[in-house]
Amino acid sequence: MIENNFFVQLFVLSWNSLKANSFRSFLTTLGIIIGAATIIIVVALGEGAKKDIEAQYSNMSVTTILINAPSTAGIPSKLSIDDIPAIREISTVSEAVPMLTGKVNVAISQSSSSFSVVGTYPEFADVASLSFSSGRFFSQEDEENHHKVCVLGATVAEEIFGGPDLNIIGETIILGKKEFEIVGIIEYKGGAFGPVTIDESVFTPYSSGYRYVLGKNGKFSLNVNATNVDVLSQAMEALTGVLRESHGLGPSNPDDFRLRDMGATVASAQNSSRTMAFLLGSVGFIVLLVGGIGIMNIMYVTVSERTKEIGIRKAIGAKDSYILTQFLFEAFILTGVGFIAGVLISIVIYYIFLALAFKVVFVWWSIPLSFIITFSVGMFFGFSPAKKAASLDPIDALRYE
Repeated sequence: MIENNFFVQLFVLSWNSLKANSFRSFLTTLGIIIGAATIIIVVALGEGAKKDIEAQYSNMSVTTILINAPSTAGIPSKLSIDDIPAIREISTVSEAVPMLTGKVNVAISQSSSSFSVVGTYPEFADVASLSFSSGRFFSQEDEENHHKVCVLGATVAEEIFGGPDLNIIGETIILGKKEFEIVGIIEYKGGAFGPVTIDESVFTPYSSGYRYVLGKNGKFSLNVNATNVDVLSQAMEALTGVLRESHGLGPSNPDDFRLRDMGATVASAQNSSRTMAFLLGSVGFIVLLVGGIGIMNIMYVTVSERTKEIGIRKAIGAKDSYILTQFLFEAFILTGVGFIAGVLISIVIYYIFLALAFKVVFVWWSIPLSFIITFSVGMFFGFSPAKKAASLDPIDALRYE
């Protein structure tokens, strides 16, 4: 009980001492406030970036190789569906599907909007791991016979018909100027599959999409899956060789295609996100160090101002440990107030970022992390002036003017 009462009195004494110079105390804690808030927000931004990257590439396998068809020196690429049979012969390739994409006006009698139309093969449903809220994906028969059928992404169904769960299988929809029968609605997927955002796309058989909707205006790409992640480099080398040969490219001719290892792309994006979070976190730590130095400087000033007071206390029997504890308490209070204010400010900033559509995700352990770093810095820089106060000679302190 006596010990508890001692700490209560010590806290009150330290608080009143800081309160006597409240404006100076506030300025001292500014660095702590900003540093503590920065650490929490940086963790939230880093986690948000991580989740955003995961969402963007959630539908892509680490074995996926995306092949684009850029023009080279103004000459159009020869990349086309004619390359698929040769690609499927490669031993390290398990599947290859085309994607012919383009923005098209999608309409029914009541409403219309612009969405991506994707012409592809039936195998796309397995490659992209699609599941359906109703209906099915189109079949090989639909592809071979150029049937005008389509499958809607969840967002398309919601915006055009008012919801993805409506009974609209068998109804017709206008893609460009042609009527297509709806045979399926994909469940909400999230993220993208290469250049395609599945929820915001309409899928048709490749032959139908090319013949009736997109034609030569469509942007062509290939999605190739390697048999496993260990043979990715071999698969990419083989793909380069097969495509150069089928396109008739000589040794001096540049590739008229571009291969992207999506697993490496995801890893690179994640590394960039971690690097940015580390850099921002370093800024927060530096701000905390500056705040800690501010605490140390102000406490040295306080020790100088209260030298005679310290001498009187020592003269009437105050132990060195009591003086040390009192000044550490003052550093503790400054750090604690700064930390609490920093947490409150970080919460406000977090909700502002959410309102501005920033990708932020609150992580519970960011607060304990900020606490540990903040108090470590505060106590580290507060110890030296507290030690100086405790080691003052009482006679010299009483003579101090």
